[in-house]
Amino acid sequence: MLASLAAALLLSSLIRRNIADPIMQLAEIASMVSRDKIYSVRAPATRNRDELAILIETFNDMQAQIEGRDAALREAHDTLELRVQQRTTQLDAANKELEAFSYSVSQDLRAPLHQIDGFSKLLGDEYGPHLDPEAQRYLRLIRDGAKGMGQLIDDLLKLAGIGRQELACRPADLNALLESALRDLAPECERRQIEWRIGQLPVVACDIGLMKQVFANLLSNAIKYTPHCEMAIIEVSHYESANAHVICVRDNGAGFEQQYAHKLFGVFQRLHRVDEFEGTGVGLATVQRIVHKHGGRIWAEGEVGKGATFSFSLAANSQNSANKTKSAAAGR
Repeated sequence: MLASLAAALLLSSLIRRNIADPIMQLAEIASMVSRDKIYSVRAPATRNRDELAILIETFNDMQAQIEGRDAALREAHDTLELRVQQRTTQLDAANKELEAFSYSVSQDLRAPLHQIDGFSKLLGDEYGPHLDPEAQRYLRLIRDGAKGMGQLIDDLLKLAGIGRQELACRPADLNALLESALRDLAPECERRQIEWRIGQLPVVACDIGLMKQVFANLLSNAIKYTPHCEMAIIEVSHYESANAHVICVRDNGAGFEQQYAHKLFGVFQRLHRVDEFEGTGVGLATVQRIVHKHGGRIWAEGEVGKGATFSFSLAANSQNSANKTKSAAAGR
């Protein structure tokens, strides 16, 4: 019995030293790696070449691979940060060049256009009665071209300025903005039969000046593309969808082919000839930039001869902030 007990104790000691202790060490290291994300530690190797030794060796190889990938990720992250800094520096330089170009456009190109327009007017006033009708038409075309180029320059400068302009958002009643835009567009509505269908619009947090420009451009577009309608119908409506307010401006005018709708918001992109509907092709691009700056999106639906609908979305949570502001004001 004593001999058996001694043999059992010896066997237990050997099992603990050769199997249990390495397994406990491996378990502790694995727990530390899982908890502290330290991949540089290694499990001590055993002198035996058995299954446990293979397990420990495999664990250490896995640790080495993870450590190598972690180091590669850190290096890639550092490289990415450096590239971002470089791109930011390049973008700042490009913005400064764009500002310089905008200033050059506004100063250097306006003067020749004013001269062309001014001298054409003088030529028409002084010598117009002595010119044949064809020459008079040429003078009118020159003046119209100069004015069109001037308007295009103004629109491009306005489009470039929106990207640099910081948003000054505060709660605004969109119905009030819409009415203000309509007052400004009154000259375009003279001698026109237009039925306005204005729905109830929400209160949202937005940049009031920029949002008024959105309404002005979309309403002006609707007026411009309904000249041949005996009764133009322009509707402004609102609905909520997926935590967003959606504003729709619908008309019964010329419309467009739906497959080309994506081109409407590009600079200089037009789906109608200039002699049919005047414009510079920058207005809708400006609207899109303003809407995107507010975190929304804009899209268009239309059919040739049956009108068009331009819809844009604004975050619905702005309504909550606006309501809180109005409630606080009422409480005071």
